[in-house]
Amino acid sequence: MLSRSSALLVALSAGLVVGIAYPSLDIAIACRAPMSEACVWGKAYFSLTLTVSVVLLGGMVAGVVYVVLRWRRDRQSRGDVV
Repeated sequence: MLSRSSALLVALSAGLVVGIAYPSLDIAIACRAPMSEACVWGKAYFSLTLTVSVVLLGGMVAGVVYVVLRWRRDRQSRGDVV
């Protein structure tokens, strides 16, 4: 059973991983042809994309993971079967 702080830490970690992985994977796919326009513009705006992705996408993922972990903890503490 996870405490509130450990659930928050797991949720923030998951959000950070997803927020960093998504733009990195997008650049890796776009740069299969290194001189393509998508690769050039993707590299030029990578820092902006990374920041926005960590804040928006990572925040949403962290929120969902935190709610799910807290929900599971509450169900286990009541004795319900998960």
